[in-house]
Amino acid sequence: MIGEACGICQNEEIETNCSICIRCVELTEESKWAPSLPLEVHQRMTDVLGGPVRSLRKRWGNLERFMDHTPDVDWARLEDSGMDPVRISPFPEEEGKIFVEKLEKRSGYSGYEKELLEEGFVMWDGTLLSFVDGRMYIDGRSHEARIPTEQYLLLLMNSEQRKGWDLVKLYLSLSGLFQRLDPFDRPQRYMHRYHRLFGQIQRELLSPFDAFVQSSFLLDQNERRKKKLPYLEEQRWSTELMNRLSRCRRPRQKMKLARRFVRNGENKSIPPSRWPWVQRWIELDDHVRHANVSYPFMVNAKGNLCFRTLTKNGSVRRAQIPFSPCLLAGLISWGSSPHASKEGEWLIAAQMNWSAPYQNSETADEPFRRSMQFLRGVLQQFPKDTWVYGERLLVRGMLGHFYEIRINRGAHNAPFKIHGVGSRSTHRHSICIHTGNYHRDIPIGDTIAIVVLSLLSDVNTSTRVNSLQMHLMTQPPIGSPQQNTGANPREFYKSGHKTFRFQQYHIFHHEEDSQGAIDLDSLELMSDEAILEDWKLRPVGDASFVPPGHLNPDYDFEFDENRILEGDFYEARRRERPIFQQIRDQILVVRNPPEPRDPVDDEPQRQDDQFHRWYRTMPLVWEALSLQPIGHQVELGGVRGLFRMQGCRLRLTIRSAQEEDALRRILEILGYRHARYRDLNQVYVRRDFPIADPRQALRELMQPMTEEFGFANIDDYVLRFIEVGRPPDRMPDVDARLNANMVDFY
Repeated sequence: MIGEACGICQNEEIETNCSICIRCVELTEESKWAPSLPLEVHQRMTDVLGGPVRSLRKRWGNLERFMDHTPDVDWARLEDSGMDPVRISPFPEEEGKIFVEKLEKRSGYSGYEKELLEEGFVMWDGTLLSFVDGRMYIDGRSHEARIPTEQYLLLLMNSEQRKGWDLVKLYLSLSGLFQRLDPFDRPQRYMHRYHRLFGQIQRELLSPFDAFVQSSFLLDQNERRKKKLPYLEEQRWSTELMNRLSRCRRPRQKMKLARRFVRNGENKSIPPSRWPWVQRWIELDDHVRHANVSYPFMVNAKGNLCFRTLTKNGSVRRAQIPFSPCLLAGLISWGSSPHASKEGEWLIAAQMNWSAPYQNSETADEPFRRSMQFLRGVLQQFPKDTWVYGERLLVRGMLGHFYEIRINRGAHNAPFKIHGVGSRSTHRHSICIHTGNYHRDIPIGDTIAIVVLSLLSDVNTSTRVNSLQMHLMTQPPIGSPQQNTGANPREFYKSGHKTFRFQQYHIFHHEEDSQGAIDLDSLELMSDEAILEDWKLRPVGDASFVPPGHLNPDYDFEFDENRILEGDFYEARRRERPIFQQIRDQILVVRNPPEPRDPVDDEPQRQDDQFHRWYRTMPLVWEALSLQPIGHQVELGGVRGLFRMQGCRLRLTIRSAQEEDALRRILEILGYRHARYRDLNQVYVRRDFPIADPRQALRELMQPMTEEFGFANIDDYVLRFIEVGRPPDRMPDVDARLNANMVDFY
């Protein structure tokens, strides 16, 4: 940017633009929803929803009137519009009213009402529709899919609203609209095992092609059930296509299947169908998919079906869908239609015009120009500490650390990526310094300028950002520190000795293999010119495409010669050992108790079993939690509940409220954040690195507890907990100690 004439960040009369402004414009354009959607479609949907001023109820009512009496709705109607689809209800009239009040208040229902739901509703065609433990059964056969049970039951109990509609068709097709189904019950991949252990897979990326295949298959399967025929020739295509779709486990495989399905003309061989969306896929000539459009349907944590919409500032809002049969039938048809069809474009336009009418404003508008001018001013203010080359920025920290800022889509959908710069290579893992979506509300130039200022004062920023603190404590400076800031590396890395030993992975080292301390004077510092010239020649690669292809390559380790962390030392040590020695160790681990330990005379005495709890059990929990990579889950029950984790089979019973609070504090120390509730249990997900000094925080946590239990010498307890560092990229293989079942059986 500095040194390049630019018509955006410098002077509007200049015709050319600098590389940073060009990349910011491209990134802003890439983040827009469906930029190729015609403006006429937006105007049409704005008029349908009721213009610029409308309430939420009016929006849904206007959309329902627009869908009514169209083929998108008529497929779910009964031949007689006045027919009640429920022939026999298990609830008497008075009990039915009480049950509806309980459903509306979400106060739960009694065992007697559960028995009535198991008896089921007899529908107009003789189908028995029952509900057992949150699942729907059709003629005694379980429908293997998650459903919004309360909303289904409220519609079933509404005698006026359900008239004239085939509710079995609606319920079946709706369950294929917001989740992935596998009716053939094939074994899942290994990485999905723990997702099934903890419940549902949270991130299900669907497409209109998935909804088209699943809804068509479920409805054709229902037709075969009603006709009591095991096989129908005209419905053969949906079974075969569902079989192929179920074999595609990855989202990219499903995208390739959808493209091949249209490109090879397979859609032309589908026989005529009564479902309106199937005819649109038959007439499709090219598979068009609009970019950056969130899938419109989902079920929230409360079990309600929601509609994803775009707000005025660019964020996504979830609007609860009213359970009106006409509206549901229209949304099913639109959601199963391809993007290239008229109905598919209407659905996208409804998402984009829901909160406010869509305005296709120019990217390089006045706020964008002012933000880029502010970024140029920040870079000109620090000419000796910031450099620009192409689309990348190089920033010097206060102690001599260097950071590379890439204008690219990063963590939390941020418009930047931060990578540490070593003396010989740029670090593979990125540094995340923020959470949330604040960058949506301010222009991109202001966001990048804030990042530059934060990295210029990285020592001050690290007091609030754990990942940056971890980077400073594990990476030595490669250049000279900033001038006139008062920052001195020797004072920052002060310790009891004259030298500072950078934190290492003590769990990977043996005591006899410990290295000596590293002297700051022994570090070879490079000049600014040498760092800049070497940095310019380095390739810009995306870590997600770098082999060896781990589950989460962004958090993989990179050990080069300029790094102090010697993480590959442990693997090299194992390779040097004979194979029979490794086999012998594994056999001993299985045969011996999980915690072999010789009695010691000065060992603290047991008192009410709390000694074994905090001297043996809790260090195992601490070790297992520290070995879990970012993204793994932990489920924390209440008192007398279970504590279990995703990465290993270690589980135990929470014996007291004080123990529950201690475990919650340990999770916070190690970088876990509360995500949601599942079956009245708290679910924590690891989102960050451990805090700056986890051992001191652990000591402060255990001090009042040891005093209350009467224990002495708190350091004996704290030293039982291992040192923790950067989370690994994936869960390592653990021994029998971390797979023990410590659940209390009463």
